[in-house]
Amino acid sequence: MIKAAEMWLKGATDDIRNERLAPVAEQARVIWRMLRQESNVDLGAIRLAGSATQRHVELDVSVDGTPGSALGVMSQGEINALALSVFLPRATLPASPFRFLIIDDPVQAMDPAKVDGLARVLESTASGRQVIVFTHDNRLAQAVRHLSIPAIILEVTRRPGSAVQVRTCLDPVEQALQDARALAADDSLPPQVAARVVPGLCRTAVEAAFTEAIWRRQLRAGRRHEEIEEALEGARPNLPAALALTGDASKVGEVRSRLISWGYRFADTYRALNKGAHVGYDGDLRLLTADAGKLITKIRATLS
Repeated sequence: MIKAAEMWLKGATDDIRNERLAPVAEQARVIWRMLRQESNVDLGAIRLAGSATQRHVELDVSVDGTPGSALGVMSQGEINALALSVFLPRATLPASPFRFLIIDDPVQAMDPAKVDGLARVLESTASGRQVIVFTHDNRLAQAVRHLSIPAIILEVTRRPGSAVQVRTCLDPVEQALQDARALAADDSLPPQVAARVVPGLCRTAVEAAFTEAIWRRQLRAGRRHEEIEEALEGARPNLPAALALTGDASKVGEVRSRLISWGYRFADTYRALNKGAHVGYDGDLRLLTADAGKLITKIRATLS
């Protein structure tokens, strides 16, 4: 009788344990579907098994509908994504007293599509908790920007003497434009150098703004990362302006007319930047950087 009771209690304990795990398991599957992106690995049942020091988690996965072992069929990036899928629901249980999460370098070995999925997952998690992520990989910051996810992105630098500096991390557009403004205001820079470098930096900022718009629009349209990168590679010689403005990188001749439709000043600024980057600019460089900033603002407002 006692042994029968012990067996019943053990079985009941397993059932109760897995019943309590069920909400976490379901949320893990939801997160995995967001993280896996283009992966053909599907996450099935999640169970607690074993007892005492032999307790462990059992994960059922399938590849194209065929059952398999998680560790046997998953890449390192998929395993990292799977670990996050299991960790996040457990760490955000309503009973948890902690209203924040700190995650260290979750992007390791993830392909670009999974990084986008991770950004979306973190956005969802951050709706109820503060989420702090440390990473050496700038792809997560890029994904956050491309997907227009609100976030504070900071750059931490260790200076000589172990002095730590924390500052706002500028996106490529703002960084190039800020550098152009600084050089335009630097009277110690030889004029002939400034006349070439400042327009070049402004053009880099404008190119980055067009590229940023392409990524955002194409990702929203469901294009794959490889397709977007291939399209951008084809646009490199002529800047991505044609691709961003017309949807076709070969229609370079239509760029000016599209910009004129926004206003002649934008078209003239774009032409001045292209010319100045090659032969120099003989006008007021501070006004040029201001006009470049207005063009970037228009690109972001119209194309993003």
